[in-house]
Amino acid sequence: MNKAEKTIKKETIYNGKVINLTKDEVLCPNGQVSLREIVHHRGGVAILFKVDDKFIFEKQFRYALNEEIIEIPAGKLEEGEQPLEAAKRELLEETGYRPLEMIHLGDSYPTPGYSSEVIHLYYCPKAIKEERHLDSDECIELIYLSFDEIEKMMKDNIIKDSKSVAAIYLYKSLFND
Repeated sequence: MNKAEKTIKKETIYNGKVINLTKDEVLCPNGQVSLREIVHHRGGVAILFKVDDKFIFEKQFRYALNEEIIEIPAGKLEEGEQPLEAAKRELLEETGYRPLEMIHLGDSYPTPGYSSEVIHLYYCPKAIKEERHLDSDECIELIYLSFDEIEKMMKDNIIKDSKSVAAIYLYKSLFND
C-alpha cells in the first residue's frame, strides 16, 4: 500500500527569517482528508568535535525553552549552502577551530511530525585553532567534556538536545569509543 499523502491545498500562514509555516489539506491513503501544519526549515548542521581527548560542547540559553542547554556546535544552512560547507563555517564561527577533516555521521529529523528540518551530523577529528566569529546575537560558552562525562550527563538528563545525543550515539557506533 502506498502510504504517501497527496496535497490538495496549501496555505502559507507565515514567512520568516528562519522558518515558514503552511497549513496543508492532504488526502490520506485511506481516503480521509486531513490538515497538516508544517514548519518549513532550510535545515542545519551539527558537529561533534574532539580536541585532546575532550569534546567541545556549547552552553547557551535557548529562548524557546527558557533554559540554558548543553549541545554540540550547530547552525542553520544558508540559502544554497551545502551541508559540509555549513558545518565547516559553523565550527569555525562558534569554536574558533578550522576543520581539517570532517566525517559525515548521518542525518537526523528532529521533529518529522510537523517540520521539514533535516540536521546533517558531522564529526571533526582534526582542526587548527584560529579565532571565533560569533554572530552578534550569540552568547556561547564552550565546555570541554570527556566521553564518560558526556554519557553520564545524558544518563542524568543534563544533555537532552536531540542532535547532540544522536551525534554521540552515531559516533560511538562508528568509532567504538
